[in-house]
Amino acid sequence: MSSPQEKYLAAIEANRRVNPDTIEDLFRQLPSVKPDQLLGEWNGGYFDTGHPVAAQLEEIKWVGKSFKTLEDVDPVIVERDGKRVSWGQWGFASVREMVYGGAVSTTMIYDDRPILDHFRYVNDGLLAGVMEGKALGHDGPFYFYLKR
Repeated sequence: MSSPQEKYLAAIEANRRVNPDTIEDLFRQLPSVKPDQLLGEWNGGYFDTGHPVAAQLEEIKWVGKSFKTLEDVDPVIVERDGKRVSWGQWGFASVREMVYGGAVSTTMIYDDRPILDHFRYVNDGLLAGVMEGKALGHDGPFYFYLKR
């Protein structure tokens, strides 16, 4: 039987609409990630669950996140003229360990928005992410991933 990491990778590679409950179940099976493992530049992608955040990210040309330090995170990096730049509209963030889905792992906390991004480990070049919080309203969590 496939590991949760293999199933998560397969879901990314399938590149088709997926039930959010399926991704949530896989996310909860993945191992925790330590805060320092997030440091650096990451490219972003997301699962097509029909969540409205996906359309927003496409519109702004979201390409990833930048974790300069645990206290200096740019959560929304976009592409402008072929370069990675800060979008700036959602402010900045910091990183802490928190409990989500019954496990302690790393969470990115937006400074100016009621949003939390929780992370789990897939492999050294891939992290699973789930965005949740009051700013998402009744739309529920948004599932994404970060690649090095």
